[in-house]
Amino acid sequence: MTTYLLHGGKTSTQNAQNNAFFAQFTQLVASKRVTVLLCYFSREKGEWDALVQRDSESIVKHSSKEVTILVAQTPEDLLSKLDRSDVLYIAGGEAEYIEPLYVDLAPIKEKLVGKVFAGSSMGMFFAAEHYVLSFDSQDSKTVHDGLGLLPIQALCHWDKEDHKEIKLKLLHERSDLPVLVLNEFEHVVMYTA
Repeated sequence: MTTYLLHGGKTSTQNAQNNAFFAQFTQLVASKRVTVLLCYFSREKGEWDALVQRDSESIVKHSSKEVTILVAQTPEDLLSKLDRSDVLYIAGGEAEYIEPLYVDLAPIKEKLVGKVFAGSSMGMFFAAEHYVLSFDSQDSKTVHDGLGLLPIQALCHWDKEDHKEIKLKLLHERSDLPVLVLNEFEHVVMYTA
């Protein structure tokens, strides 16, 4: 079984909903020691250090367990470190950085069995079968293919979305799969066999 912790975006804001999201990273793992693998492939490399610092602090602050943090540097590094990790977190960001890496990350589904996958915004899209990007500054009129880790289609930042009907129509025309819609700060937990 794989556990999926999906977030609608904007994890950088300090609030009770985001605190609960980061607390789930370790609460969903039975062990008293938890290794979390952070992935920032959807962000520019120059941003990674600050993001690692911010997210590590949020994870540790909201956990009563012993936490070890790892950071994926490349797709190959991610697949290797995932073997010794309990949780994989794919942070949000821009499609242009992470989508070209999907082919290299395709083997990830089998490696996630027995683990927790956490994804926010672009990380949620990564796990979905299909998605439409959230903001007009991005390609928001095209259905994109995720890695299909979950049999869903996804829409994030829903409370900020100006073209709800158009995006839902695009996804419904593409597939009969259910559409998971999350507002910023919202998260859900899903399981697969």
